[in-house]
Amino acid sequence: MHIEPPPVSFRTLFDDPTSLASSLRLLSDPTVRAANVKYRPWKKVRPIARDAGKDPVQVWRAVKFARLSAWRAIPLHAADGEPFGLCHVPSLAEQLHVIDQACGGGGVVAMDDARGVLSDPEARRRFVIRSLMDEAIESSVIEGAVTTRELAVELLRSGRPPRTDGERMVANNYAAMRQIKQWLDRPLSAEMLCELQRIVTESTLRSPDQGGRFRRPDEPVAVTDDRTGAIIFTPPPAAQLPKRIEALCRFANDQHSGGEFIHPLAKACILHFMVGYDHPFVDGNGRTARAVFYWFALRCGYRAFEFMAISQIIRAALARYPQAYLDTEHDDGDLTYFVFYKLGVIQRALQRLKEHLDEEEARVEQSLRLVRLDRTLNLRQRLLLEHALRHPKTVYTAKSHANSNGITTMTARADLEHLRKRRLLNVFRAGRTMQYVLSPDLPGRLRPLA
Repeated sequence: MHIEPPPVSFRTLFDDPTSLASSLRLLSDPTVRAANVKYRPWKKVRPIARDAGKDPVQVWRAVKFARLSAWRAIPLHAADGEPFGLCHVPSLAEQLHVIDQACGGGGVVAMDDARGVLSDPEARRRFVIRSLMDEAIESSVIEGAVTTRELAVELLRSGRPPRTDGERMVANNYAAMRQIKQWLDRPLSAEMLCELQRIVTESTLRSPDQGGRFRRPDEPVAVTDDRTGAIIFTPPPAAQLPKRIEALCRFANDQHSGGEFIHPLAKACILHFMVGYDHPFVDGNGRTARAVFYWFALRCGYRAFEFMAISQIIRAALARYPQAYLDTEHDDGDLTYFVFYKLGVIQRALQRLKEHLDEEEARVEQSLRLVRLDRTLNLRQRLLLEHALRHPKTVYTAKSHANSNGITTMTARADLEHLRKRRLLNVFRAGRTMQYVLSPDLPGRLRPLA
């Protein structure tokens, strides 16, 4: 992957007054306005300008000048010392507003809606667990874990030891996603970053001593193109890391209110970018960066992110992820590109969440027919049977039922035994473990109730 740096920087806008005057006349041109509404990078503005019969460099100069008034540097710097910054353009504020609305009580998640599936504590807990599992799986696959979703879900629900490196990555990511929820009252620190990286890389590193610490000067790392092997990014030198991480933590923990206000979600996106840019570890940087994003969003009160698997959306169009990094790095450290990209991912994740909530609502409604069969069934038992009817070969254990619902093993065992006594599940022993399967005559007993 290669992105040609733009020909005009914020820092050179006034070097050529004649060219600047020509560009200023283009400020109201539709090509320039469209480029800023959608916040296009140079690689996209150039062909659009040519198709419109205009000089691409002059159009780009006008684009950069139009952005200048909205540009604000932030207290984080590139490896060469130049500051990163953000353009607070109206289209960015619009995206943030749309997401805020969707995450509110009356939005997509509707957690306070008595009719919503998430209004039930049991259903909400199940949905959170499912989303954490999905995020752990998708984030691992982005980093090269070789596994199927079915095997990965079975791994997390059963609680069995991982059998492959891919399964170990999934189990580690799941542990990390659960851990960050316990750290919401803690400020970001170098120690937290190191502990998070240690969790996501447990038993997967070539050298175990690379976990839980920053990379050293004798441990060069680089981001390469998977197709060609070419180096597309070399992170800042290891010697800069102590000061860089200190600045990153200060940025995360400062309030940035009043004239320095940065929207919390924009800030979460910037933290994601910076952990990936600084690349402070020998391995696990991408997984750590995505976990930090979740941590900050949840810390700022965005409860809806408990229910979203954002990495699933990233993986669906994976080429856009490194491109968003490169667009920022090659254009004045303009983080607006990465923030726009990540907000687009969030919006698609919210749409996917709405679809999943509709599916879960339908599952709950479908499970209600089981109440006519046995009015003593709770929601966990009904949903287990509903799942078993769709997947009749599934084997359930007290541990898998507990892991799927966030309950104790004792409560899970009581659920399963109740179903066995009602002849809804059959049981057999495998070693010391009691395994439960759907009673073969249950589908026939349900048909008259449908």
